[in-house]
Amino acid sequence: MERPLVSLTLAFCLGIFFASLIKVHFLPIYILTFLFLIFVYRVTKKKTIFNAALLILVFLLGLLNLKSAFIMPADDISNYFFKSASPYAIKGIIENEPQYINNRAAFLFKTEEIHVERLARSCSGNITVYVKSKSRFFYGEELLLYGNLYPSFRKDRRRLRNYNFFPYHQGRLFVMNVKNDSGILKFRINKGFPVKRFAIWLKGKVETAILKHTSTVTAGILNAMILGEKRSAPWFVSAEMMKTGTVHILVVSGFNVGIVVFIVIILLKLLRFPRRMRFFTMIPCLVVYCFMTGSSTPVVRATVMAVVFIIAHIIRREPDIPNSLCIAALFILAFNPLQLFDIGFQLSFASVISIIYLYPRIKSILRAGSLKNRFLKLLLDSCLVSFAAWIGTLGFIAYYFRIFSPVTVLANIIIVPLATLITLCGFSMLAILPLAQFLAPCCEAAVLLLLKANALMLKLPAAYFYLP
Repeated sequence: MERPLVSLTLAFCLGIFFASLIKVHFLPIYILTFLFLIFVYRVTKKKTIFNAALLILVFLLGLLNLKSAFIMPADDISNYFFKSASPYAIKGIIENEPQYINNRAAFLFKTEEIHVERLARSCSGNITVYVKSKSRFFYGEELLLYGNLYPSFRKDRRRLRNYNFFPYHQGRLFVMNVKNDSGILKFRINKGFPVKRFAIWLKGKVETAILKHTSTVTAGILNAMILGEKRSAPWFVSAEMMKTGTVHILVVSGFNVGIVVFIVIILLKLLRFPRRMRFFTMIPCLVVYCFMTGSSTPVVRATVMAVVFIIAHIIRREPDIPNSLCIAALFILAFNPLQLFDIGFQLSFASVISIIYLYPRIKSILRAGSLKNRFLKLLLDSCLVSFAAWIGTLGFIAYYFRIFSPVTVLANIIIVPLATLITLCGFSMLAILPLAQFLAPCCEAAVLLLLKANALMLKLPAAYFYLP
């Protein structure tokens, strides 16, 4: 098989998708997968049969992977939920960076122990917690919470398995409300992953530095572009950019990961690090940045691809973009097969796949490579990349957001370079803090220009349409 990883990834994804359509118990699929594994081993010398059998095996593994996601362990917190038994006392660990609105904190809570009817039982599973408190909470902090527990989705258990239901994808079937500080007991034990804890601490420092040197609107946009804090971007900015199809610039993606790699390489070169040492140093830097941005699907994809490229350079192998993309997809789906049905996963991979396969073909048809003027060639390349990404994501955007934006290609040609300038200024401002006060006005001017350009795009005739 040419590029076997591509075929195997497609088979794995098809297995997950097919599993969402059929009602078959886990055990028959497990037995069938095991038998096919033996069969594949027996036909390793017969190339054609082996390739076909391997694809079927991977298909079954995808099917098995999704079915296993619905098998709850015996100590899962859902098994201790009773409508009449309220409130609950639950002990566990904060799994993410808490979010604050007024005096209310929200965070993901990894449960360890539940107290029901004066009995303490070990449990597992994640819940979403809302706490009304003036206290600050931190990732990895161990707490004992006392409050009411509710299902995330007030419908029967079968409907909870709707593949468009986000909390179910994240394993958050229940919500806990803690009314005041009397329902909170803090322990002096921090059980968080040290690298993630460091990344969240660093993120806080970066947010403080951005807010110190820029206005509220610019700080919100920079936080969205650099740190993945989309909520910090003003709502009207997100709404207007959704209409022009440029809202993706407010999401941390592969471009941001590329900038991190570029900055790290420059800094390490200035520090006279050997070439091989620079590659080894980049990997932990990328992992820290991935945690800083909340480990969203686009960032995980770009991080895995970047790590694969770095490892290829270390072992002196030629990196391959389609294979790297497949490794990233398999990595994400192996941990959570329900990500296949998540819009972020679909848009992220659809745009990259379109650029990989459509862009070179469109460029060849238009003979863009024959242009001698460098400026015109760069401009046409930007247009074709935007057009390829737009074609790849057109169907998903129309289906999920019920909007069609013909102005997207033109808007991306103008707005993406401005977003690039803003991101570079933001990273440079943070990398060289003594120059922050000089670079901040550049960020302010670029943000203002970006908002003006986006508003101008919306005034064009037939810029966007809402679909029924």
